[in-house]
Amino acid sequence: MSPRLPDALHARLNHRGRRIVVRPIRDDDLARYRRFAARISPQDLYRRFFSFQRELPEAQLVRFTHIDYEREMAFVATALDGGGAEETLGVVRACADADGEGAEVAVLVRSDLKGQGLGRLLMQKLIGYCCRRGMRRLWMSVLCDNLPMLRLAASLGFRPTRNERNIEEMSLELPAPPAAARG
Repeated sequence: MSPRLPDALHARLNHRGRRIVVRPIRDDDLARYRRFAARISPQDLYRRFFSFQRELPEAQLVRFTHIDYEREMAFVATALDGGGAEETLGVVRACADADGEGAEVAVLVRSDLKGQGLGRLLMQKLIGYCCRRGMRRLWMSVLCDNLPMLRLAASLGFRPTRNERNIEEMSLELPAPPAAARG
C-alpha cells in the first residue's frame, strides 16, 4: 500500500474545459494504468522506451505503479470518463540518482491527447516537485526524431548535453529551493 502523501502534491485543474487531477501515482492505479498503456500507440511506446513493443509487460506496469517515493516520483493526470470512472490521461516520472542530487525524467501522454499541453503541465508539476526536494539537475533521453518532445524540453529550459546513436541527452539545471521549502 502506498504511503499517504501530502495533499499539497495534488492539484485540481481545468485543462481545455475538462476537470483533471494531477496527483502522485498509487499502488491502486494499476488497472487504470493498464488501460492507459493500452491507449498508447506502438510509435509512442517506441519513442518513450526506445524499443518496439505493442504493449507494456505486466511486470513493468506493476513496477510503474508501485514506486519507492524516497527515490522516485510519478505524477498522473486523471479525469472522469463518460461513465464517471477515473481514467489516466498521462504520467510523468523522475528517478533520482544515488546521491539524490538529480533525476532522470520522462513523460508519456495518451496518444489521442498529444499536442494539447498535458505533457507540459505534467513536466512543470514534476520540475517544481524536484526543485522543492532540493534536486540540482534533471535529465532525459529523447530520440532525435521526436521533435515534439525535443521542442517541449527546450521550451522548459532543458539543453542538449550529448548526442549519441540517435539519442539526444537533455539536461536542466535547477535553482536552489528557498530555505523554507527545504526544511
